[in-house]
Amino acid sequence: KYNNRSKYTRRLTNCKQFLYRNYFTPQLQHLRPELIIIHHKQSTMSDEDFDLPTDFPTNIDINNSKPKSPAMPFLKKVMNALNLISYIVVLSTYLVATYSNIGINNVSDEELLNKHPTLITPSYKSTKFIWGVIFFSQGVFAVAQLWVIRCRDHILLVEGIGPMYILASFAQLIWYVSFAYGMLITSFVFLFGVFVCAVGLLARQYQTFRKAEMKIESKNAADMVVPGTLAQKREEFVDDGYWLLRFPFGIYAGWISCMIPLMLSIVLSTLEVDVVVLVWVAVMSVALLTGLSMGLLLRKENGLPSYSMPSAIAYFFCGVRVELEAPNDIILAMYDEAYLNLLKNVSAIAAVMLLVTAVSRFGAVYLRDRCMKKEEQDDEYDATAGLDEVDYVQA
Repeated sequence: KYNNRSKYTRRLTNCKQFLYRNYFTPQLQHLRPELIIIHHKQSTMSDEDFDLPTDFPTNIDINNSKPKSPAMPFLKKVMNALNLISYIVVLSTYLVATYSNIGINNVSDEELLNKHPTLITPSYKSTKFIWGVIFFSQGVFAVAQLWVIRCRDHILLVEGIGPMYILASFAQLIWYVSFAYGMLITSFVFLFGVFVCAVGLLARQYQTFRKAEMKIESKNAADMVVPGTLAQKREEFVDDGYWLLRFPFGIYAGWISCMIPLMLSIVLSTLEVDVVVLVWVAVMSVALLTGLSMGLLLRKENGLPSYSMPSAIAYFFCGVRVELEAPNDIILAMYDEAYLNLLKNVSAIAAVMLLVTAVSRFGAVYLRDRCMKKEEQDDEYDATAGLDEVDYVQA
C-alpha cells in the first residue's frame, strides 16, 4: 500500500529497495523484470488499494543505456595496484629511516629531531607509535582495496580517494629523503604537498559522501541505492567503509598537519630567525591546530563529527608537553624558562580540551541517535497499536 499510513509505508519502502537492488541495477538490466504483487487472502486491503508508486521504474530501455568503457576496469586495477606499491615503498623507507642501523644518509629520524630541536618538537619515544597506527591502518586499506570486492568497488575509493594517496606517498618519500640529506626547504615544500594531498583526499571523500547522502534521501526510487555501497539509509552510509577507507586518512592528515609547523620551526631556526618569532610561530601553531580540531568536533552540518584528525593532533600536543618536561641543552640555551613554561602549559591545555571535547561530543551524538531511534520505535508502535495483525504486500 503506497500512501501515508505509517503501518504500510515502511514495508513498501523495503519492497521498493529490494526490487531496485535486485532487478534494476545496471548489471541486471537485460532481465527486463516484471513486478508481481501477491495479495494474501487474509489481507484487509481491497483490490483498488494496490497502486504502484508513480516514480517506480517499471521498465528500462537498455538500448539507451550507456555501456561502460572497457578501459575503466583496467584503469581501476592499475590505480589499486599503484596504491599498494606506493604503500610498500613508503613503509620500506620509513622502516629504513627509523629502525635501520644506517638510516637514510647514515642518520635516523630520532637523530634528525635531536639535531633540530624546537619548542613544538614532540617526544620521539612517546609519539613514534602514531606511525605504527598510520601504517597498519593504511596497510589494511592497501590490501582490502585490491582484493576485497566490497572495498574495491566502493564509491569512497573510486570517487573519493582517486590518485590522491599515490601523490601523497610520492611527496612523503621525497620529504623523508630530503630531510635526511639536510635539504630543509625542499623537505618543507614536499611535506606541505603531503598535507595538501591528505586534506584534499578527505575533501573529496566528503563531497562524495554528500552526493551519496542526497541520493539516499531522495524520494525517487531510482536513487534509493548508493552505487558501490550496501547502504540505503544515511545512518548506514556513515558507517559503511569508515574503518577501511576513511579512518586511515583522517589520522594520517591529522599527524601531517602537526608536522607542518614543526618543519616550519626547524627551517626558521636554521635561518637564525629571532627567538621571539619562533615562540610566536609555536604558540600560533598550537592555536590554529586547536581551532581546526574544535571545528571538526563541533560542526553541525551533515556528517558526523570527525574524531580521528583531532585525536592525532591531541596526541601531538601530549608529546610536546612530555618533551618540554625535560628539554635538551640546545632548547635550554636558546629559550628562557618563561617561554618553555608558556608552551608547556598551552600544549597541555589544548590536549586536555580536545580530548574532553571529543569524548563529550561522542557521548552527546550517541545519546541523540539513541533517543531518535527510540522515538521512531514509539511512533511505529502508536500507529499500529490496537489494530488487528494483517498480512502485508510482499514482492
